[in-house]
Amino acid sequence: MNRKTTDPSAPAVLVIGAGPVGMVITSELLQQGVDVRLIDRQAVLDEDDPHSKGILLWPRSLELLRRIGVSEQLVAAGHRSDAVGYFSDGRHLGSAHLDRHPDSPYNFVLTLPQRESERILRARLAELGGVVERGVALEAIEGVEDTGAAPVVTLRHPDGRTELVRPSWVVAADGPGSTTRNLLGISFEGEPIDVSYAIGDAPIHGDAPKDTGYYYAPDGVVALVPLAGGQYRIAANIPHRAEGEGNPPRELLEEIIRRRAKIDITVGEPLWTRSFRPRLGMASGFRRGRVFLAGDSGHAISPAGGQGMNVGFQDAANIAWKLAGVVNGRLDASILDSYEPERLASAQRMSATSAAQAKFAMQKSPARRLRRDAIFVAGRLVGVLQRVLVPLLSQTDTNYGDLDNRPLVLRRQALAKPGERLPLFAGPALPDGTPALDAYRHTVLLWPGRTAPADWAAQVGEARGLFAGQAEVLDLGGLSGHAARKLRRHLGKEPVLALVRPDGHLVERAAVSHAERLRYRLADLAPATTAGAAQPVTA
Repeated sequence: MNRKTTDPSAPAVLVIGAGPVGMVITSELLQQGVDVRLIDRQAVLDEDDPHSKGILLWPRSLELLRRIGVSEQLVAAGHRSDAVGYFSDGRHLGSAHLDRHPDSPYNFVLTLPQRESERILRARLAELGGVVERGVALEAIEGVEDTGAAPVVTLRHPDGRTELVRPSWVVAADGPGSTTRNLLGISFEGEPIDVSYAIGDAPIHGDAPKDTGYYYAPDGVVALVPLAGGQYRIAANIPHRAEGEGNPPRELLEEIIRRRAKIDITVGEPLWTRSFRPRLGMASGFRRGRVFLAGDSGHAISPAGGQGMNVGFQDAANIAWKLAGVVNGRLDASILDSYEPERLASAQRMSATSAAQAKFAMQKSPARRLRRDAIFVAGRLVGVLQRVLVPLLSQTDTNYGDLDNRPLVLRRQALAKPGERLPLFAGPALPDGTPALDAYRHTVLLWPGRTAPADWAAQVGEARGLFAGQAEVLDLGGLSGHAARKLRRHLGKEPVLALVRPDGHLVERAAVSHAERLRYRLADLAPATTAGAAQPVTA
């Protein structure tokens, strides 16, 4: 059992599925002192299997993974790509330069095989006292329609015995074939995709690209992603392979790269290769009573954009701070009503974006390929690639105020509106002086604008007194240089107060003279009492 589990038959939270999303959720909850159990039906973890589909960690994921203190370890273990390039018949169409991202401390895409990410997450889980109960499977779940009562969950252990558990809340991160989702009767619909992919990790010698690249050709696409240690992830659509045909050989990968990317390379002996046909789908809902879906149990999106695991990490951050706040008595349970609409719209948008990217890549008509290439070049020349594609790929344009799930929608250029991400993150403070958000409670920002008023110190003191016990108060009056410029783009040139969620999304802004508005908003979020709340741990 986990260190924080006091009564195994009635934990505050039961997390089902110990993949990356389940481990992040459990780590967040443990870190905030929540009584939690984590189960996984897989009895034995094969750490020697090199196979790993997930590989890309985008900026927003790394920002959010700071909440459990693993971002820097992930960065140290992986390889940074400063840009994502797009090519057609070997001709460079344009690049999304993540190294020019205006306000993320992670202005790159990190390439790291999922198996390595999971090792780091398992180590952090263990540091927090977490244990994965392996070989324990969900067999039944009842009572989910009554949101006022704990659901009744039947678990089956490896020795065949069953156990009845009454968790206050359940979070299911048990993959695209989710037993939880099926037991709840939540539909999982998706357009059929008649495509097979070959993927593998191998060294590439010769004219190998420095950054991640997508190479379009009349017969499909090949993606080349540099990894640490001189390896590359190779991914390409291929003809369907017959049963028993075996894994794609080195020669096939090399021939596809030479033909589609038009580069002179040699592929070395692969660490592994696989072929697969993706199963795509989107759950009709992410919640049923006191049970929530997260990660692939709620959405399985096209692998074309490398976004699937990242969408899951956003699910994890979104549900974990809310659930911990409710369990610990800091937040009213109504805050959990926002999880499904926020994350469902976001997942639908990324799914549509990844599907559009796949269709964009695999145009067979010469006329359509010419039009696609022209659109790409024009977008590069007028700056759309940088203004739209970089935030979209980075997932830093996630907006919980505007739940528009259309792909490739140009997000705001004006000041931040409620629901949008601000460039403020869990600790530690950034090297440019940007202070850390409170990872557990809402934060009130005191922004002085371009020039702090003469009575700024008095205003700060008054605000600290007003919000004492309700929220952390951050005085941003001392910021300068890059830290001040990036926040000025979001908060403006005039003094303002801003209420920010633990995950960095704006709740509301108000003039300094109208601070009571934020105080009332905080009162709406809080339950009547916080007595007996568990305390966060810092292990």
